[in-house]
Amino acid sequence: MNLNHALAQGLQSGRTDSVRPQAGVLVAGAIGRIGEALLNRVLADEAGRGGVGGRPVIALAASPMAMGMRGLTLASMEALPPLDAAFLILNDSADAEARSFYGRDAPFVQVDELNCVHVARRAVESGARRLVLIAPMAAWRQIGKFHTGLADSVELELARLPLDSLVVLRPVRNSGRRGASLVERFVSVYLSVQLLMLPRTLEAITSEKLARCAAAAMRNARPGVTVFPADAIPGLLETPAAPVQCAP
Repeated sequence: MNLNHALAQGLQSGRTDSVRPQAGVLVAGAIGRIGEALLNRVLADEAGRGGVGGRPVIALAASPMAMGMRGLTLASMEALPPLDAAFLILNDSADAEARSFYGRDAPFVQVDELNCVHVARRAVESGARRLVLIAPMAAWRQIGKFHTGLADSVELELARLPLDSLVVLRPVRNSGRRGASLVERFVSVYLSVQLLMLPRTLEAITSEKLARCAAAAMRNARPGVTVFPADAIPGLLETPAAPVQCAP
């Protein structure tokens, strides 16, 4: 009788496991060229893992809706499904030009310094244990060594979350905004002149290549916190790069 009961419990547990939703991959801040390229890359990678058998891809949106893209689900911050990993693309909250001109990214939530920590915390609460943060930084700030650690309070807060791995990518941020003030334009012109003195190894990469680098960073993520400055990002597609390993 006890054996039959144990077998029945095992069968019931198997049924429960079979219907348990598969943990997905979150792409938050999928706006602009970088966001679109990363979302397409993650969708392609998961489809390549076995078609519909790949992990679900979830894009953070203001409200759930159907996008008509195979393998993509839109979810709000308050209703995230079970997650395995998360990509966050950080944008400037003051940059009105961050979104696509054609409005393709209108349903997606912009991630900036104001909501980044909250988005990451919600991803962790939904099960994510690996996180890749794409945090563009101006080229002039990537001179020296101070940019190879955690740059600000946002990244420090992310590092405190219970993650197995946090990878920060620092591509070169495009300078200048069409809606910038006179002072901002003057500073942008001044910094553009200073860029002439930068080493030529520090160059901007295309959004598609950056997306492939971010996917590679997620696949090869090390325990703890790892930072890839702009000059180290392309190496993610080649031999293992030598990033800066920070304390967990």
